[in-house]
Amino acid sequence: MFVRFLGQACTLIETNNERIIVDPWIVGPCNVNSWYTLRRKAATKKDIPTDIDYIYISHEHQDHFQEETLREFNKNIPIYICKFPTDRFYNAVLNLGFKNVIELSSWKSEKLSDDLEITSIKNIDLMFEDSALLIKSNEGTVFCQTDCKMDFESLKKVNAAKPDIGFFMYSVANWYPDVYNYSKEKRDEIAKKRKAAKINGFINYVNVISPKYAIAYAGGPLFPHKSQLKLNYPITVFGCPDESKTAWDNSGNTGTEVVIMAADDEISIDGTHTQNNEPILSTNKIDAVNELSLEIQDDLNRRRREEGEASSRLSNEIIDYFTKIISENQIARKHIDMKVQLIAEGRNGGNFILDITKDKESGSFVKEGTTDDWNYWMKIPAHLVQKAVNNELLWETLFLSARWQGDRKPDQWNEHFINLLYDPEPQRIERIYKRYNM
Repeated sequence: MFVRFLGQACTLIETNNERIIVDPWIVGPCNVNSWYTLRRKAATKKDIPTDIDYIYISHEHQDHFQEETLREFNKNIPIYICKFPTDRFYNAVLNLGFKNVIELSSWKSEKLSDDLEITSIKNIDLMFEDSALLIKSNEGTVFCQTDCKMDFESLKKVNAAKPDIGFFMYSVANWYPDVYNYSKEKRDEIAKKRKAAKINGFINYVNVISPKYAIAYAGGPLFPHKSQLKLNYPITVFGCPDESKTAWDNSGNTGTEVVIMAADDEISIDGTHTQNNEPILSTNKIDAVNELSLEIQDDLNRRRREEGEASSRLSNEIIDYFTKIISENQIARKHIDMKVQLIAEGRNGGNFILDITKDKESGSFVKEGTTDDWNYWMKIPAHLVQKAVNNELLWETLFLSARWQGDRKPDQWNEHFINLLYDPEPQRIERIYKRYNM
C-alpha cells in the first residue's frame, strides 16, 4: 500500500488490488482563476491518474472539487461523499455528469471490497459542510484530514484506528488579512499570528492522532497571476509545508515522523519516501512562483478574459438577489446586524447599500448609493458579482480568489454574514440558528 501526493489535498491511495483518489485537483487553476497547486511547473492532463476504482470528495471548495480535473474521469466511477444536512454538494457532483454518487453517513464504515474500507467523518461546524476520510486495507490505514475541523472526540476515534500515515492541514487558506485595507505592518502581524495558530493546530492534530508518519498538506496555494504575486511573499498568511515540519521537530513531541512531500512524491505504508519530479517549495518559493507565472500567464489571462463582462442587468439583479435573501432570513439579520457597502467595480457596475441591521423589519433592504455608515465594505469585479447573484459562482469561491478588497468597522469577523452568503436557503438558516442559540 502506498500514497501518491498529487498536490494541495489530492492523494491517490493504492493497495495491491485497488486505487482510490481523494479530492482530485491536479490541472488548471481554481477559485476564479487565482489558485494553483504547489508546483514549479503546471501539471497537464497526462498527470491525472484516471485508471482508478473510486473517487472520494470531501466538500465543495474548488481546491478539493475541481471541475477541470474531474472532467477527465469516467462518469461511471463511483464517487463517495459525506452525507451533509443539505443536498447542495450531492447535486453539484451529479451536475458534472457522474452517474454513481454515494453518500456516506459520518462514522459509518463502507466496505468497498474485501480489501478496502472507507469511513467518512463529518466536520463539527454548524454553518459549513466538510469531511475527512479514513482508508483501511489489509496492508494499513491512511487518514486524510482535508480541510475538516474535528473535535477532540473525533480525533481520539481516528487515533483508535491506528493510522500508519496521516495527511494534515497545516496552513490558513482564505482571504484574511490579505484583501483588507490594512497597513503593511498590521497585515504582516495578523498573517504571522494566523500562520502560527494554524501550524500549532497541525501539531495538535498530529499529536492526538499519532500516526507513524504525518504529511503536511491542504495548505497555502500559489498565486501566479501577475496582479497577485505579492500573495506569495514569505510574510503572508499562506504557509509552506517545511514550516510545519520545523515546528513539529521543535515541539518536543515524539512518536510520529513528519514527512514533507512535493507533488508526485510517494510514500509507502512503511514510511519509504520516493521523491519524483517536483522540488519541495519552502518559504523561499518566490523564484518558483515567478517561473510558474511566466509559464502560465498567457493561459491565465485568456481564462480571465473568458469570464466575460457584467451585463446592463446587473444593478437590478443585485437589488433583487439581496432583497430576497435578506428579507427571507429575519433570524440571520438579528445575528448579522450591519450595513454593507458593496461596490461592483467595472463595466455596468455600481454602488449598493445592503441594510442587514437587526432593527430593520421592512422597507428597502437594498438600494443604490454610498454611505459612510457602513460596517463592512467590499469592492468586487462587477462580472464576478453578477455570477454570484445568478448562482453561477459561490460567494465563498469568489472570496477565496482574493480578487477583491475589503474593510470592516469594527474590525471583527462576522461569521453570520458569510453564512448567509454561503447558502441563504431559509430552512437551512432556521435549522442552524435553532442549534446555534441552544
